[in-house]
Amino acid sequence: MSRVAPSPDNLVTVDLAAISSNLAALRALLPEGLGVAGVVKADAYGHGIVPVAGRLKTEGAEALAVALPNEGALLRRAGIQGPIMVFMGLTPEQAPLAVAHGLSPFLGVWDDFAALSQAAQAAGKQATCHLKIDTGMSRLGVTPEEALDLLERAAALPGLKIEGLASHLATSGVPGDATAQKQAQVFSSLLAEARRRGHALAGSSLEASGGVLAPPAGAPEPPGLTRLGISLYGGLPAPQSLGIAPLRTAMRFTSRLAAVRRVPAGAGVSYGHTWKAPRDTWLGVVAAGYSDGYPRHASNQAQVLIQGKPAPVRGRVCMNAIMVDLTGFDPLPQPGEEVVLLGRSGEREITADQLGEWAGTISYEITCSLGAANRRRHRS
Repeated sequence: MSRVAPSPDNLVTVDLAAISSNLAALRALLPEGLGVAGVVKADAYGHGIVPVAGRLKTEGAEALAVALPNEGALLRRAGIQGPIMVFMGLTPEQAPLAVAHGLSPFLGVWDDFAALSQAAQAAGKQATCHLKIDTGMSRLGVTPEEALDLLERAAALPGLKIEGLASHLATSGVPGDATAQKQAQVFSSLLAEARRRGHALAGSSLEASGGVLAPPAGAPEPPGLTRLGISLYGGLPAPQSLGIAPLRTAMRFTSRLAAVRRVPAGAGVSYGHTWKAPRDTWLGVVAAGYSDGYPRHASNQAQVLIQGKPAPVRGRVCMNAIMVDLTGFDPLPQPGEEVVLLGRSGEREITADQLGEWAGTISYEITCSLGAANRRRHRS
């Protein structure tokens, strides 16, 4: 299957130095004995899985984390060393792949533990994994009531080492959140009892970005890992996390003005005429749209930056174009000028969280979409 080349007018630039800075800022919040697993699933949230993983390892990340076994295999083929956790686990058919590449899946079903043990014995290796516990996400993992029994059974399988317990907070990044506290207490109690029974589980993990920025009361004691995802890229797990750490936006998305035109008062703009010019108005046509990952729900809500100044989006976002209001620009921007849809221009910045708010979504979706649809360049 072939893929049409992305538009040459549009470029995603990833600042690896910003990711390094964010990692350092987040480490400063961690208690001693808690390491970092850098989450690079979904092509590092659109930032580029191999370059980002390489930078995180250079900066000392103790582990990496992906969603799927094939993502981990890709990192191994790129020469990335060290522990790689696989959040979505595996099917029994994928167990040999996990063993061959030294991946450590999150598992919560007996048959998957057994398949990984069999694959490890067949390869003459020791496989590693984590026991996933559902403490309140209602997504994946064994129930807390069944967790210790499954741990004991799985730990007795030949060729298998369980490195940690793992769970995920359904609400995080909000200081004092009661749901996160309840989950943390359940997880901590299970981990303490498992360690009392002789299981070291030094790679256990509960907190992701939100749990680091706003640790829930009753969080487990180190040793362990924290899984840093969106915060590494400058995004927030919740608005209440703003300002807790000095995070920098790592992605910049730019396009160009394809045309500049004057429309008369009363003219409708774009599909459905959801915006009409209140006066004679200069409009810029930006050569990017929802086929380039820019959210259609940002229609009539978002702004772009031109010459370091904001220009509001007018009318509906199209597949390949956005119209913006150039009222007040002097001199008037000209076709070919750079347009910043995400990132900094002069003294102003549009963050992924801001663009996500305009579009009624989250920064995670913004960066994944833009990174997947456009040319991408990395700078150190």
